[in-house]
Amino acid sequence: MRRVLIVLFLILSGFLTATQALAVEVGGKAEVVYGGTWLENGDFLDELTDRLDLELYLPPLGEAELCYAFRVGSPLQGLLAGKDSTYFTKKLYLKRRFSRFHLTVGRQPVSWSFGAMLNPVDYTIGAEALEEEHDRKFTDAIEAYIPLNWNSGLTLVASFPAGFTVDPEKRKWGVRGRFGVKGYDLTVIYVQEPAAGANGHEDGAHGLISLPPLPRQRAAFTFKGDLGDLGVYGAFGRYFGEGGENSSSYLLGADYSYKIGYYGKLTMQAEYLLLDGINLLQVLGPFMSMGGGTERTNLFTGSLAYPIDDFSAVALTAVANPEESKYMLIPSYQNTLPGNIDLDLGLFFYLSNSEPNTTSIVVDLSYPF
Repeated sequence: MRRVLIVLFLILSGFLTATQALAVEVGGKAEVVYGGTWLENGDFLDELTDRLDLELYLPPLGEAELCYAFRVGSPLQGLLAGKDSTYFTKKLYLKRRFSRFHLTVGRQPVSWSFGAMLNPVDYTIGAEALEEEHDRKFTDAIEAYIPLNWNSGLTLVASFPAGFTVDPEKRKWGVRGRFGVKGYDLTVIYVQEPAAGANGHEDGAHGLISLPPLPRQRAAFTFKGDLGDLGVYGAFGRYFGEGGENSSSYLLGADYSYKIGYYGKLTMQAEYLLLDGINLLQVLGPFMSMGGGTERTNLFTGSLAYPIDDFSAVALTAVANPEESKYMLIPSYQNTLPGNIDLDLGLFFYLSNSEPNTTSIVVDLSYPF
């Protein structure tokens, strides 16, 4: 562990020295993650990884701003043995705010989240799942945002999963209208995927990965608002066109906060998702094992979170696929240690009648700066 921290410190110190000479501010996070899994046959597999996220806050270019952020990481044995570490560009875009619209060009995060733990109608399905961010969220794109008023706007995106090209068959595009109506946040979404064979999905430094084909088009509607003391939200999506079978998705969710004592507050969230198996694999992201085949699946997700004090919190997340007897339970603990080091400790219990049961542990130490 000490050797890992020394390597990260040397990389960070050299980078900060170089950027200070260029009058560039730097922020980011250094992170060391240990993960281990107990298999049903008694075997134990573990891995220690480290990564460094850096974002450069560059001086303005006239009336435009340039953003550059990247991640460097590798398994511990690879970094210390001199093997090539992985590099992934998270952001490299130019943004200009005009009087009537904002224009962003380059590698950028594109996600149309609305507070759901699982989002079946995101621009890139599976970009975020259970608060876990996937590298597919960052894509080469051209985005235009047109504000209509203080709580309404129109977003148009054209992205290039296989790299910038003029070929319309390899281009993905979508439009999202967001409107505030009587205290509710409403959105209308349309997305068209690239042609079959051109819709690879980026997975960090590993390039394009092969996932089940998506239908060429999808249209969706989402809502979010308050119903008394209860927060409610939901989505309806329709998937159609070449590349997959026509299907629909239905999502209903609610969240509620219960005050305990003077400072404590228990936050609860629960949602129900009905979706066919192929699209469910996309929605679950890193939790794909909870998905099924091509049949429609009922998925139930819930979470409880309680802050112990200003520096620590506990949480419990559960996911259930009762039709296929698949269940996942994730208790977690967070604490800010002396020196501004964040500790995240999580356990993952995966139970299934058709697959081996596993128990995993993840210990994450990070230093934000």
